[in-house]
Amino acid sequence: MSNPLAKYAPALLSLALVVIGYLANAADLNQTTILQLVIVGVGAVGTYFVPLVPGAWAGALKTGVAVVIAVASGLTPLLTGHSYTVQSISLVILAGLTALATEVGVGVRVTASAPAPTTVNYLAASAGE
Repeated sequence: MSNPLAKYAPALLSLALVVIGYLANAADLNQTTILQLVIVGVGAVGTYFVPLVPGAWAGALKTGVAVVIAVASGLTPLLTGHSYTVQSISLVILAGLTALATEVGVGVRVTASAPAPTTVNYLAASAGE
């Protein structure tokens, strides 16, 4: 694989959404929001370190990590005893979008590393008979 953007697409998309989440909530950071941002940030790092698995389910681990992070982000306000605020809900939505972006990034990477399709010229092959 020669395209570094395709290689790092899942992690870069996840990291970009973490930055967007921070910037969107920077005006009103509280303990729950900070914890959610840390969880989503850990998910972005996890997306980078989890390898693609061979076969049809290449992105299962990467996307699985992102989904677990989205669920953890959604449960954070409950587990910390805080109520859901606009900021915490936006970070849950962001975590869900991160899982989607991870799957898109995996698709980009898998497509970039797929072998080129081969074509057979049947007319030329039959003319040689």
